[in-house]
Amino acid sequence: MRTLGIDTSSKAIHMVLLGEDDEVLQQIKCGSKKKLAEDRFYEIVDEFYRQLSIISTDTAGIESAIYIQNAKATIAIASVAATCKYALYGSGIPFSAVDNNTWKKKVIGKGNAKKPDIMEFAEKKWGKIFPEQDFADAACIALWAKEIELDDNA
Repeated sequence: MRTLGIDTSSKAIHMVLLGEDDEVLQQIKCGSKKKLAEDRFYEIVDEFYRQLSIISTDTAGIESAIYIQNAKATIAIASVAATCKYALYGSGIPFSAVDNNTWKKKVIGKGNAKKPDIMEFAEKKWGKIFPEQDFADAACIALWAKEIELDDNA
């Protein structure tokens, strides 16, 4: 089973594809250098749609939008996450959305794990292969998706 983990933000979408034995098969970033979130949005999601059309995946896990105290940033992140969910749906890729505290608790063992905790876990599991923190997050989200898939089929 090939499982895609997706970590979204208003600046980029990071994806990690895991293979049957949890090996990292691909790391993909859909980003934009445009300054305004509204301008970045279209480039980011267009690239996400393009990548979905060429990635061979069986299932996906995507982090649900997080609440940030800045309303504009919260809306931007929620827009990207919702569009990704719709793209997965439209592509026929089964997926599960997950709150960040939930995947952290299941994978890391601490629901309030911070970035260094996640990177430490990811580097122990896969080595120092992640050029950005968001790739480590995406890999852990993919691992969560694989685990819930196994739990559901048990």
